Amino acid sequence: MQFDLSRDILDGIVMQHPQVKNGQEAQIRAGGQLQFLPSSADGLMHTAIVSFGLFVGEGDQPFARGGWRFMFTSAEKATPAEHQNHPFMGQLLVVGSGKIMVQINNLMMHAGLPMIPFDPTQMGIRNANTPPGVPAGAVPVQPKQG
Repeated sequence: MQFDLSRDILDGIVMQHPQVKNGQEAQIRAGGQLQFLPSSADGLMHTAIVSFGLFVGEGDQPFARGGWRFMFTSAEKATPAEHQNHPFMGQLLVVGSGKIMVQINNLMMHAGLPMIPFDPTQMGIRNANTPPGVPAGAVPVQPKQG
């Protein structure tokens, strides 16, 4: 199956000052997911939204989150949800997360907060084989190997 990117746009973004409790280590976690909107009637035009958030410590509410929308086409009639493991979908998730992080770091800089280092090559995609307690589709920042 061949997919081609047509257009991408910022869907929305919000940031709050991170709330760190006294004495708590300020470890930042990242998580994201890829969601699909209904395809066109002919099944050739599709929309995906990457949702991405940053969390402090063990908190479950992100202090920064955003969405990036991708419009893409398929060579033949398709349902994107049936092709979730296609490399193109993984690339959408990584590229969308990267674009959101650029915008979040821009907001961080203007708010006088430290920017968050971001290297897309260190991102990994978790799926159904992910250990319990971690949402499927989460995009953790992992140490580089080698």
